[in-house]
Amino acid sequence: DELKTLTEGSKQIRDLEDQIQPLQEQYAALQPAGDGEDGGMSAAVPTFPTFTGKDLDGNDVDSSIFSQNAVTVVNFWFTTCGPCVGELGDLDALNQELSAKGGSLIGINAFTLGGDKTAIAEAKDILAKKGVTYSNLWFASDSEAGKFTAGLYSFPTTYVVDKNGNIVGQPIVGAITAPDQAKKLNELIDQALASSK
Repeated sequence: DELKTLTEGSKQIRDLEDQIQPLQEQYAALQPAGDGEDGGMSAAVPTFPTFTGKDLDGNDVDSSIFSQNAVTVVNFWFTTCGPCVGELGDLDALNQELSAKGGSLIGINAFTLGGDKTAIAEAKDILAKKGVTYSNLWFASDSEAGKFTAGLYSFPTTYVVDKNGNIVGQPIVGAITAPDQAKKLNELIDQALASSK
């Protein structure tokens, strides 16, 4: 009975995600582009929260990872999210492309925040099955980066971060497997690479 309930619940979540996706894209399109004109005050460039954490193998990682790359693509996902898991192969291919340009892709599985051992094992299992080679990280749930992750309203969500830790443009909400999403993401990557020269 529990398995049936969980299976039905998972299907309902997937159906809701499919319904929410177009609404989120419409909402994102309605947001101001942030041209810095807000009554004469210059808008601050949003930065990715500083963090210290670990990769899924237990190695220490911190936000200096951004300064080591010309561009870093940060993909937020979770283990039971169909679109998240569905794009892992594309993200791994993107990581190979970024590597050739001095960039990198990192994944952050929302379930692994705080170092939950079961969630980390499940995430590692999915990543291995999908042949993912890029690094996935976790950090404390109550850290600024943890709060940032908890504040995301949709998964997958992908950010482009420049070498100074600044977030470039708007996040890509939804899977990057859609052609328009991939195009937006590549434009942001090019923008970050241009600013790193």
